[in-house]
Formats: sequence, C-alpha cells, structure tokens
Amino acid sequence: MAAPFTLPVSLIKKYKENTMRVALILCVLAPSLLAACSSPPRVAQKKQVEVAGHKLEFGGEYVPKQTTLTLSVNGDPVLSGRFPPYTPTLNLRSEYQGMEVSADCYFGSVLGGKRGVLGIVAGAVQVGNGRSGDKCNVLVGGKVVEALYF
Repeated sequence: MAAPFTLPVSLIKKYKENTMRVALILCVLAPSLLAACSSPPRVAQKKQVEVAGHKLEFGGEYVPKQTTLTLSVNGDPVLSGRFPPYTPTLNLRSEYQGMEVSADCYFGSVLGGKRGVLGIVAGAVQVGNGRSGDKCNVLVGGKVVEALYF
C-alpha cells in the first residue's frame, strides 16, 4: 500500500505567509476601492466676466448621484436645483446684487449614465443632436455671458 502524499513543511509555511500577505493587501485596498467607486462632485472651472462694471466670478458643482447642481457667483451659491428624472435640462433663475442671473443647463450624463437600453438610446440621440456634454450657459440680464462645463 502506498504512503499518503504530504507536503513539505517549508511549502506549508510559504503558503500561510502568502495568504496573510494577500489578506493584508485586500484589507488595505478595499476601503480605497470603495471610495473610488463613489461619485465625487464634478466642479466647473471658475470663469470671470465683467457686467455693467461689476466683476463676477461664476463657478459650479454637480453631484451625479443626487443629480443636484449648484452654481455660484463670487463664491456665493446663487442658483441651485435638481434634475427631474429622465430630464437632461434644468433652467435656474435668481437675483444677485440687483442683477437677474439665470442658467440654462443641459447635462447629457443625466440620461447617458443610465444603464440598459435607455442609456444606449439616450446616448445615441444626444450624439446625433450634438449635445452629449454637461454644460450651463450663464445669463446676466437675459444675455449669455459665459458657459460653464462640468
């Protein structure tokens, strides 16, 4: 009768050491992988314009997971809103220091980010219309003064 097969002790020790290293690496990397999968806010590059002798700096932040958009003038959040379900457009209006400030926004990622057939069809339609980016035209006094890209 043949003797049962046994592994040398040195191989068993190496296996245990490698298993511990892999477990340690996974424990260290798992939180960073989870953090990377979350959607951080997208921030528009700030743009400066001069309107009627007033220097205005426009900026904005879009939170994809909540589909919320906040636009700021000189660092003050002035325009804020949420994209309705399955709607890539958002029109915002407000006043800032006596001036009418508004924004007409089109965010292709609101629809293009959807999964399945809806996302595929929406993406194809947007590309066909030439409107696949995330953009806000900022108006002061009813005139377009700048465009913010996210």
